[in-house]
Amino acid sequence: MKSNKEKITIITNLYPLPWEPNRATFNRQQFSLLDENYDKSILVPVAFIEWFKNRKQIKQAENLRFVPYFYPPKLGRRFYSLFLFLSIILHSGNWLRKKRNDILLASWAYPEAVTTSWLSKLYNCRFYFKVHGSDINFHSNYPARARQIVNAANKADGILSVSQDLKTKMIKLGIEKQKITVIYNGINHDLFGTKQNRTINKDYILYVGNLKQAKGVFELLDGFNQIHERFPNLHLIFAGSGEQKNKLINTTEKYGLSDKVEFLGSVNHDTLPGLMQYATLIALPSYNEGVPNVLLESMACGTPVLATAVGGIPEIINQDICGVLIAEKNSDAVALGLQDILIRKWSYEKIVEHSKQFTWQKNQQQLIKLISNII
Repeated sequence: MKSNKEKITIITNLYPLPWEPNRATFNRQQFSLLDENYDKSILVPVAFIEWFKNRKQIKQAENLRFVPYFYPPKLGRRFYSLFLFLSIILHSGNWLRKKRNDILLASWAYPEAVTTSWLSKLYNCRFYFKVHGSDINFHSNYPARARQIVNAANKADGILSVSQDLKTKMIKLGIEKQKITVIYNGINHDLFGTKQNRTINKDYILYVGNLKQAKGVFELLDGFNQIHERFPNLHLIFAGSGEQKNKLINTTEKYGLSDKVEFLGSVNHDTLPGLMQYATLIALPSYNEGVPNVLLESMACGTPVLATAVGGIPEIINQDICGVLIAEKNSDAVALGLQDILIRKWSYEKIVEHSKQFTWQKNQQQLIKLISNII
């Protein structure tokens, strides 16, 4: 039986992969909310080297397709949108044509949104895109890429920004403010608000995320090194994988903290509540962010947070209730912030109550309103 639902295809590099099932779970959660109202498909560009390395794990489906994205690494980045366009057309152009989409939605400003603006013209459908943080914070610093993003925005029927901070930055780039709607990510309160079994029987600070320098992982480790003697029973746990893992382990050994610091590797999203609920605090001293879901989920668990006052983070954290915000790229600030949280008493109930303003139900209503052209 033919569906009367509008057809939408989402184009995004931020989506779980067969070999990285815990990647970008926030996008998976958000886009699953469209299933009730739309005939939805997802197209995931994968860097060609990564594609080739993991090709045996890739299984294409009617509504979920992975595209090998060919480009010269670190060269000619102003042309990446063109490379992505050609990669999609050559590999999945016929698949897209057969979809007869009413809507194309890109999730990431560059190159996805730029490429999708061209695809929407080719396939004659409405076009929207979502910005997350680094896609604007980083690429807008390069004039050629910034111009492409603005041009794509001019063609868009609407733009989803995960924070007011990102909206302000886009307006400064020259994007029409009336096109931009701020929609905060949600939280699965049933998952993160339900009491879980304790799996780690020690007091610990928890970091959840990619182990890369821009997430402030070395400042966190150094800050912990500065305070660990004052809090001898406290441990630091990193949940996640990434390019800096080995360097972090080596630095931990250099500090003589191997018995205090633990690396769990990648953790399934469903197991995060058990880690977060029993953490003394959750730390995320990033250099830049949109609105990280790890902080929203931490608050849903009633756990205080230490984070940097960057991007949209100050929009979601009430420091009187939820935790402490510090300057980025500053190990001393991390140490002082950790101490501040550790010596204060926090109300589990007040933190949870604060988190209840962020729901996937509200996110769903706002997103459908945006892409349905309801003003």
